[in-house]
Amino acid sequence: MRIVHSILLASLATGAMSSCKKEEKLEPITNQAGNQNGAQPQIQAITRNAGSEKSFVFGNRKYITGFTQRSNNQDAYVICEENNVIIWSRYYDSSADDSRGEAIIADGNNLYVAFSCTGGNTSFKATSGAFQNSYGTGGGPKILYLTRMKAINGNIEGATFVGGKLNNGKTNTLRLEDGNIAPLSILPGGLLEVKATKAYDRSDGRLTPDIGPDEDCLISGGGWTGVFNAEMKLLNGNCTSEQ
Repeated sequence: MRIVHSILLASLATGAMSSCKKEEKLEPITNQAGNQNGAQPQIQAITRNAGSEKSFVFGNRKYITGFTQRSNNQDAYVICEENNVIIWSRYYDSSADDSRGEAIIADGNNLYVAFSCTGGNTSFKATSGAFQNSYGTGGGPKILYLTRMKAINGNIEGATFVGGKLNNGKTNTLRLEDGNIAPLSILPGGLLEVKATKAYDRSDGRLTPDIGPDEDCLISGGGWTGVFNAEMKLLNGNCTSEQ
């Protein structure tokens, strides 16, 4: 029996939550858009894992994302430094899910961070107008959680889930492009380009209509490029076959 692999396309209910597990209560600063307007930068104590960290320098500020193992789970964090002094820092996950900071990029006002989660995450939330409103069903496969933050304080202003889907309705893996050290790009107009890799399951894959050309999406394990606006709505998607 052949399994169909696709990129999910879902409409959003504002503030909808994912369906992702965790034990230790970390009580991080909330990351739900709308609850932090006007908030001053805050510094949360971070147990750093240098080996996991990715960074991006803009002007005299350095933005860092990574993850650390806390209790039985991995928790993603972001840190902003200026001249080696921490300006703000916070965890973005306190759920029972494993989350990681996978990539980061910034311009003058915006900070874009790609996190990953594996199902059961109650800290990550999509925002109004976003591409996908939740992780979906069937925890385990790693998918992306894309965010646009205020660079000045790390408040999330736009966020969406981006994952694959099997024909049984369960979520399938979509991860940042293998071997790409800069999978995020800021395009003119403040658009975000994301380069990703579809799950390799040796079954036919197909993108949902209006996301990309079907003929290039029949081979699982190929690439996918998506362009998102400030609200993390997908404007354009294109799938490429495995080389």
